[in-house]
Parts: sequence; structure tokens; C-alpha cells
Amino acid sequence: MKHKLVACLLVLALIWGTTGCNTKDKPQPTGTAKPSKNENNGLIAEQLGISSTYKGRYTSDTGISSIIVDADVIVPEVNSVNIVEAIPRPFTDDEISAFIERHNEGLTWIDQATKEIYNGRGIEKDHNYDTSDAGYYMYSLWIYNEDEFNQGRDYHSIIVHYGLSTKTGKLAWEPQLEYIKSRYNLQVSDLLPLTDGKAEGCTITLDEARAYADEEIHAISPDYEMTNYGQMPVFNTVNNPQYYIFRYTQHINGIPVNDDFGGESCSNDYDYTSGLGVITIIVRDDGVCYVKYSNPYDIGRVIQENCDLLSFDQVMDIFSKVGLLSIQHLERNSDLKENIMQVYKIQLGYMAVRQPDNTYHYIPVWDFYGHRKLSGTGGYAHGEESGLIWGDSVLTINAIDGTVIDRNYGY
Repeated sequence: MKHKLVACLLVLALIWGTTGCNTKDKPQPTGTAKPSKNENNGLIAEQLGISSTYKGRYTSDTGISSIIVDADVIVPEVNSVNIVEAIPRPFTDDEISAFIERHNEGLTWIDQATKEIYNGRGIEKDHNYDTSDAGYYMYSLWIYNEDEFNQGRDYHSIIVHYGLSTKTGKLAWEPQLEYIKSRYNLQVSDLLPLTDGKAEGCTITLDEARAYADEEIHAISPDYEMTNYGQMPVFNTVNNPQYYIFRYTQHINGIPVNDDFGGESCSNDYDYTSGLGVITIIVRDDGVCYVKYSNPYDIGRVIQENCDLLSFDQVMDIFSKVGLLSIQHLERNSDLKENIMQVYKIQLGYMAVRQPDNTYHYIPVWDFYGHRKLSGTGGYAHGEESGLIWGDSVLTINAIDGTVIDRNYGY
């Protein structure tokens, strides 16, 4: 679980003198900046004064903590941005049955609950888990086929589950649909860059792999489009091939819901918060071998049209202050010798943000994607040896009012 610890730091960030930031490091955007004025004409990038790349460096007075920005700036080609209602929901029986039918492949499915041939039932309350004391009921469906696996081929499985509140009937546990067709225990992972444009465990091209993934995704939900892609890592306990892996999110009037590694599950220590709506697809040479669909949302009414967004200069000013604060607290540890955040992509898109009345709005946000590099003695001795996590949003800023959003909690 990520602990970004930044939401509570925004007030401190406004007191610039307390940040310990070395103002000698002045960020330099590359390209030609436009006037920072959100006029309701032209593309958003032109309105907000956004260049295609951005470079900058921010360093603490101690020299231990630094943020290095060498990033592509990704902006949707739209003229305006709305706030839109996002309605989290469970999967429907029609969705589930259509998915099973599409992946039937002549298999005889076994119902895990009865150990008998699957009779086509929908998702039902799972009596194996008594979660009523926790305030919700679990609903699940698990079907599988081991025949091919026992003959040296693939294991097939489809698992669907979610939890509903005993009081309100609303979601209280993350909805997930997971499909696997493989001898390997595949799972959602970060997205490593391709090797010379291809996944090392495949012979098909990226375009061929994407065609398989696009066909699958549009059968599931037509308003989802690819947001990110790469190749999966090799897991030491599995020793799996490096297949193509794609991430798809809703796109609303040309604006994507921003992806975030691990964003499917928010911290629900105090109350349920719905996470990122995303579909992950893994593709090998013969097609799709893994699907995971988390947190479906319906798109509701428009809450606010043509929102006034902060200029890009204003956003970067907030980032320069709060970003450094979000990592500098680690300097309390005397064994920390190097504490670096490296930002490689900055993207404008939507995030489903929980509101005080427990509804959700798709809010325009800026996500800063980056890596962390820690080194020193003690607990940081092996920091440089840790693998990079790709697709992790290290900071999220509301594009309208500049507040910092903690993706770990969803608001």
C-alpha cells in the first residue's frame, strides 16, 4: 500500500519558508509556453500554457532530498473539461453471463461452490464468509476448468466478487472480475517498458497484441480505451514469460481517467471508498490470457460544465512546494543519505473523487508519475537495488483548485 502522506501537507506548503526548498534550482519548461490564461477557446494545452515537456529540479537545504522532473506532459486534445458524476456499482448478472459465454471455448465449467457442473447461475451471497459483523455481505461466483491443465495445457478460471452493505445495500467491498487462461499464476503488475518495442515473452508485435486487447475490452465496455501498456515483469516465484500487459480506463468526452499502479484498492480502514475503475489485460501470442476488471462505474450527470482550470505554471508552483514536502519528512531518519523522486510523466485526466455526501465525481487532476530512489544505511541500505515501479502516481493535484489528493484514500 502506498503511503504518500501529502494531503495534510498542503497548508504547510503554502508557507514557502518552511519547505526547505533551495530556490536556486529553477525549473525550465522546454518548448514555447503560451499565456497562462484559461480562455474558453482553443485546446486546453493552449489555454493553460502547456508545453509538451517539462524539466526542473527541487532540492532541500540539506541536499539529501531532491525532485528531478524530466517529463512528457500529456494533455487531452479537448477544448473544455467538465465535472461528471461517477456512480460505482457491482457487476450485473448479464455482464457476468456474457463474459462467461465469450470465454466458453467448449469447456465444461465446474462451480467451485458445489463442485458440480456450472448451471449458469448468477452471482450469489457467499455463505462461506460470514462478514455480517463487519457490516457487509460478500457475493461471489467462481467457476473453473482443470481438464486442460491436467493434460499439460492451460488452467481456466473466472472469479467474480463484491461486498454490499447490510444497511444500505451499496458497495462495501471492491468489485472484481478476474479471468485466467494460463499455466502460470498471472496477476496485475506494473508495466515495464517494452524491449525494442516488443514483450520479451512474445513473438507478436505490439499492434497485434493491442488488437487482441481492444477486441476484448470493447466487448466488455465500449467507453474504455487504452491508457497505459508495457510488458509484465518476471515474478521469481512463478518464472512467467514476459507477456504484453495493457491498462484500460473510461474515456469521457475525450478525457481519460488517469491510471495509477495499485489504484484499484483504496485504504478502507474507516469507511469504504471506491478505487480506480480499470481493466487490465494480459496478451500472449495466441491472444488474451488474463483479464481483471476492477470497480465498474456508470457515468452520471454533468455536475459542472467548462471548468476553469489552474494554469500549468500555477500547478507546477504547487508541485514544487508540496512535492518536496511529501518526501522530505524522511530526513528525520539519520541513516538516510539519498532521497530522490524522479518524475517522467505529467498527465491531465480524470479521477473519481469521493465527496462529503459519499457520492463520487470525476474531477480533472494532474498526476505526476515517477520513481523513488532511497539509499543510505540501516533500512535504506538496499534502496538502490530495488526495482523501479512504472505507472505509479507519486502526487495528484486537483486541476481546478490546486488541492492535493491522496490516492491511497481516494480524496
